[in-house]
Amino acid sequence: MKHINPDESLTNIRSRNATKAERIALEEALTRLPIPRKRYLKAALNTAVFWVFLLAALCILWFISSIIVSGLTGLDIGLSSEHANYLFPLMIVIAAIFAINSTKQWLNATTDEYSLIKMDLTAQKTNIATYQIVAATCFKEPELGGLLYFLLLQKVGDKASSEPDIKAIYDYESQNEHIDPTKLLTIKKQMTISIAPFSDYLFEHRFEGELVKDVPQYDLTLSPDQWPEPNTWVNVDWKELKAIYNV
Repeated sequence: MKHINPDESLTNIRSRNATKAERIALEEALTRLPIPRKRYLKAALNTAVFWVFLLAALCILWFISSIIVSGLTGLDIGLSSEHANYLFPLMIVIAAIFAINSTKQWLNATTDEYSLIKMDLTAQKTNIATYQIVAATCFKEPELGGLLYFLLLQKVGDKASSEPDIKAIYDYESQNEHIDPTKLLTIKKQMTISIAPFSDYLFEHRFEGELVKDVPQYDLTLSPDQWPEPNTWVNVDWKELKAIYNV
Protein backbone atom coordinates (compact mmCIF):
# COMPACT_ATOMS: atom_id res chain seq x y z
CA MET A 1 0.00 0.00 0.00
CA LYS A 2 1.32 3.44 -0.92
CA HIS A 3 0.58 6.36 1.38
CA ILE A 4 0.51 10.06 0.63
CA ASN A 5 0.11 12.65 3.38
CA PRO A 6 0.15 16.03 1.65
CA ASP A 7 0.21 19.24 3.66
CA GLU A 8 -2.23 21.96 2.68
CA SER A 9 0.57 24.48 2.36
CA LEU A 10 2.32 22.36 -0.29
CA THR A 11 -0.52 21.40 -2.55
CA ASN A 12 -3.85 22.36 -4.03
CA ILE A 13 -6.33 19.55 -3.31
CA ARG A 14 -9.69 19.00 -4.97
CA SER A 15 -12.16 16.10 -4.96
CA ARG A 16 -14.13 14.29 -7.65
CA ASN A 17 -16.14 11.09 -8.05
CA ALA A 18 -14.03 7.94 -8.29
CA THR A 19 -13.79 6.32 -11.71
CA LYS A 20 -14.68 2.70 -12.40
CA ALA A 21 -10.98 1.83 -12.77
CA GLU A 22 -10.22 3.38 -9.38
CA ARG A 23 -13.04 1.46 -7.70
CA ILE A 24 -11.73 -1.77 -9.24
CA ALA A 25 -8.22 -0.95 -7.98
CA LEU A 26 -9.57 -0.53 -4.45
CA GLU A 27 -11.54 -3.78 -4.67
CA GLU A 28 -8.40 -5.63 -5.79
CA ALA A 29 -6.37 -4.05 -2.98
CA LEU A 30 -9.05 -5.15 -0.53
CA THR A 31 -8.61 -8.80 -1.53
CA ARG A 32 -4.91 -8.62 -0.62
CA LEU A 33 -5.50 -7.31 2.90
CA PRO A 34 -6.44 -9.23 6.06
CA ILE A 35 -9.94 -8.54 7.34
CA PRO A 36 -10.08 -6.85 10.80
CA ARG A 37 -11.04 -10.13 12.52
CA LYS A 38 -7.88 -11.82 11.21
CA ARG A 39 -5.82 -8.81 12.24
CA TYR A 40 -7.02 -9.07 15.84
CA LEU A 41 -6.62 -12.85 15.75
CA LYS A 42 -2.99 -12.34 14.73
CA ALA A 43 -2.61 -9.82 17.56
CA ALA A 44 -3.99 -12.33 20.08
CA LEU A 45 -1.67 -15.06 18.77
CA ASN A 46 1.33 -12.73 18.94
CA THR A 47 0.41 -11.84 22.52
CA ALA A 48 0.21 -15.49 23.56
CA VAL A 49 3.50 -16.42 21.89
CA PHE A 50 5.35 -13.42 23.32
CA TRP A 51 3.90 -14.11 26.79
CA VAL A 52 5.11 -17.74 26.74
CA PHE A 53 8.62 -16.84 25.57
CA LEU A 54 8.93 -13.98 28.05
CA LEU A 55 7.70 -16.17 30.90
CA ALA A 56 10.23 -18.83 29.93
CA ALA A 57 12.99 -16.21 29.91
CA LEU A 58 11.95 -15.00 33.36
CA CYS A 59 11.94 -18.57 34.68
CA ILE A 60 15.47 -19.12 33.39
CA LEU A 61 16.55 -15.85 35.00
CA TRP A 62 14.84 -16.95 38.24
CA PHE A 63 16.68 -20.30 38.17
CA ILE A 64 20.07 -18.66 37.63
CA SER A 65 19.37 -16.04 40.30
CA SER A 66 18.33 -18.71 42.82
CA ILE A 67 21.65 -20.53 42.33
CA ILE A 68 23.63 -17.30 42.78
CA VAL A 69 21.64 -16.20 45.85
CA SER A 70 21.87 -19.67 47.40
CA GLY A 71 25.62 -19.78 46.83
CA LEU A 72 26.21 -16.33 48.30
CA THR A 73 23.72 -16.24 51.18
CA GLY A 74 22.37 -19.76 51.57
CA LEU A 75 18.84 -18.43 50.99
CA ASP A 76 16.63 -20.70 48.88
CA ILE A 77 14.39 -18.72 46.50
CA GLY A 78 13.99 -21.53 43.98
CA LEU A 79 10.87 -23.26 42.70
CA SER A 80 10.68 -25.56 45.74
CA SER A 81 10.94 -22.71 48.23
CA GLU A 82 8.10 -20.83 49.91
CA HIS A 83 9.11 -17.74 47.91
CA ALA A 84 7.87 -19.47 44.76
CA ASN A 85 4.29 -18.95 45.98
CA TYR A 86 4.50 -15.28 45.05
CA LEU A 87 7.51 -15.13 42.67
CA PHE A 88 5.99 -17.36 39.99
CA PRO A 89 2.56 -15.61 39.91
CA LEU A 90 4.41 -12.27 39.84
CA MET A 91 6.40 -13.38 36.79
CA ILE A 92 3.19 -14.51 35.07
CA VAL A 93 1.69 -11.05 35.59
CA ILE A 94 4.85 -9.23 34.48
CA ALA A 95 5.12 -11.33 31.31
CA ALA A 96 1.43 -10.75 30.55
CA ILE A 97 1.74 -6.97 31.01
CA PHE A 98 4.73 -6.77 28.67
CA ALA A 99 3.05 -9.02 26.06
CA ILE A 100 -0.20 -7.03 26.08
CA ASN A 101 1.65 -3.71 25.94
CA SER A 102 3.74 -4.94 23.00
CA THR A 103 0.59 -5.97 21.12
CA LYS A 104 -1.06 -2.61 21.82
CA GLN A 105 1.98 -0.83 20.40
CA TRP A 106 1.82 -3.04 17.29
CA LEU A 107 -1.88 -2.31 16.79
CA ASN A 108 -1.30 1.42 17.22
CA ALA A 109 1.68 1.41 14.85
CA THR A 110 -0.11 -0.51 12.10
CA THR A 111 -3.03 0.77 10.08
CA ASP A 112 -6.29 -1.09 9.60
CA GLU A 113 -6.06 -0.56 5.85
CA TYR A 114 -8.93 -2.95 5.16
CA SER A 115 -11.43 -0.74 6.99
CA LEU A 116 -10.04 2.43 5.40
CA ILE A 117 -10.39 1.03 1.90
CA LYS A 118 -13.94 -0.09 2.71
CA MET A 119 -14.65 3.53 3.64
CA ASP A 120 -13.16 4.67 0.32
CA LEU A 121 -15.36 2.22 -1.59
CA THR A 122 -18.41 3.57 0.23
CA ALA A 123 -17.48 7.22 -0.34
CA GLN A 124 -16.51 6.67 -4.01
CA LYS A 125 -14.44 9.85 -4.02
CA THR A 126 -10.93 10.62 -5.24
CA ASN A 127 -8.69 13.47 -4.10
CA ILE A 128 -6.61 15.21 -6.74
CA ALA A 129 -3.46 16.93 -5.50
CA THR A 130 -1.17 19.15 -7.58
CA TYR A 131 2.44 19.93 -6.66
CA GLN A 132 4.98 22.34 -8.10
CA ILE A 133 8.40 20.68 -8.37
CA VAL A 134 11.37 23.01 -8.13
CA ALA A 135 14.19 20.45 -8.09
CA ALA A 136 14.88 16.74 -8.42
CA THR A 137 17.72 14.38 -7.54
CA CYS A 138 18.12 10.84 -8.85
CA PHE A 139 19.91 7.81 -7.38
CA LYS A 140 20.66 4.69 -9.43
CA GLU A 141 20.65 1.25 -7.82
CA PRO A 142 23.90 -0.39 -9.06
CA GLU A 143 22.70 -4.00 -9.35
CA LEU A 144 19.49 -3.67 -11.41
CA GLY A 145 19.81 -0.05 -12.48
CA GLY A 146 16.55 1.04 -10.85
CA LEU A 147 16.10 4.76 -10.32
CA LEU A 148 14.96 6.49 -7.13
CA TYR A 149 13.89 10.13 -7.47
CA PHE A 150 13.64 12.69 -4.70
CA LEU A 151 11.42 15.65 -5.57
CA LEU A 152 11.59 19.03 -3.87
CA LEU A 153 8.15 20.64 -3.62
CA GLN A 154 7.55 24.36 -3.75
CA LYS A 155 5.79 25.64 -0.64
CA VAL A 156 2.74 27.82 -1.27
CA GLY A 157 1.68 30.63 1.07
CA ASP A 158 3.07 31.69 4.40
CA LYS A 159 1.67 28.82 6.47
CA ALA A 160 4.45 26.84 8.12
CA SER A 161 4.40 23.20 7.13
CA SER A 162 4.80 20.36 9.61
CA GLU A 163 5.33 17.90 6.77
CA PRO A 164 8.63 17.26 4.98
CA ASP A 165 8.82 18.81 1.54
CA ILE A 166 10.79 16.01 -0.11
CA LYS A 167 8.97 13.14 -1.81
CA ALA A 168 10.48 9.79 -2.88
CA ILE A 169 9.35 8.10 -6.11
CA TYR A 170 10.70 4.88 -7.63
CA ASP A 171 10.90 4.40 -11.39
CA TYR A 172 10.08 0.68 -11.57
CA GLU A 173 10.40 0.53 -15.36
CA SER A 174 14.09 1.47 -15.07
CA GLN A 175 14.94 -1.83 -13.34
CA ASN A 176 13.37 -4.07 -15.99
CA GLU A 177 15.64 -6.14 -18.22
CA HIS A 178 13.92 -4.86 -21.35
CA ILE A 179 13.11 -1.21 -20.72
CA ASP A 180 10.29 0.55 -22.53
CA PRO A 181 11.55 4.15 -22.86
CA THR A 182 7.98 5.44 -23.11
CA LYS A 183 7.24 4.14 -19.59
CA LEU A 184 10.22 5.72 -17.87
CA LEU A 185 9.49 8.61 -15.52
CA THR A 186 9.92 12.04 -17.04
CA ILE A 187 10.20 14.61 -14.27
CA LYS A 188 8.37 17.82 -15.13
CA LYS A 189 7.58 21.02 -13.27
CA GLN A 190 4.14 19.91 -12.11
CA MET A 191 2.96 16.62 -10.65
CA THR A 192 -0.67 15.64 -10.12
CA ILE A 193 -1.60 12.63 -8.02
CA SER A 194 -4.92 10.85 -7.54
CA ILE A 195 -5.46 9.30 -4.11
CA ALA A 196 -8.27 7.73 -2.11
CA PRO A 197 -9.33 10.12 0.71
CA PHE A 198 -9.40 7.69 3.67
CA SER A 199 -6.70 5.09 2.93
CA ASP A 200 -4.44 7.45 0.91
CA TYR A 201 -4.20 4.67 -1.67
CA LEU A 202 -2.33 6.01 -4.69
CA PHE A 203 -4.09 5.56 -8.03
CA GLU A 204 -1.83 7.61 -10.27
CA HIS A 205 0.81 10.30 -10.40
CA ARG A 206 1.17 12.34 -13.59
CA PHE A 207 3.85 14.86 -14.57
CA GLU A 208 2.98 17.90 -16.67
CA GLY A 209 4.57 21.15 -17.84
CA GLU A 210 8.20 21.87 -18.61
CA LEU A 211 10.95 19.35 -17.97
CA VAL A 212 13.00 19.64 -14.81
CA LYS A 213 16.42 19.96 -16.45
CA ASP A 214 19.85 18.83 -15.32
CA VAL A 215 18.68 16.29 -12.74
CA PRO A 216 21.86 15.07 -10.97
CA GLN A 217 22.29 11.29 -10.71
CA TYR A 218 24.32 9.37 -8.14
CA ASP A 219 24.86 5.72 -7.23
CA LEU A 220 22.43 4.44 -4.62
CA THR A 221 24.80 2.79 -2.15
CA LEU A 222 22.72 2.93 1.02
CA SER A 223 21.53 -0.46 2.34
CA PRO A 224 18.14 -1.41 0.78
CA ASP A 225 16.50 -1.81 4.18
CA GLN A 226 17.06 1.92 4.71
CA TRP A 227 15.52 3.05 1.43
CA PRO A 228 12.32 5.11 1.73
CA GLU A 229 8.92 3.59 1.09
CA PRO A 230 7.48 4.34 -2.38
CA ASN A 231 5.64 7.65 -2.78
CA THR A 232 6.35 8.86 0.74
CA TRP A 233 7.62 12.05 2.32
CA VAL A 234 11.24 11.98 3.45
CA ASN A 235 12.19 14.02 6.49
CA VAL A 236 15.76 14.98 5.61
CA ASP A 237 17.58 18.12 4.53
CA TRP A 238 17.62 18.43 0.73
CA LYS A 239 21.35 19.23 0.79
CA GLU A 240 22.06 16.05 2.76
CA LEU A 241 20.50 13.60 0.25
CA LYS A 242 23.78 12.76 -1.48
CA ALA A 243 25.59 12.23 1.82
CA ILE A 244 22.82 9.90 3.04
CA TYR A 245 22.05 7.79 -0.03
CA ASN A 246 25.45 7.85 -1.74
CA VAL A 247 27.49 6.61 1.21
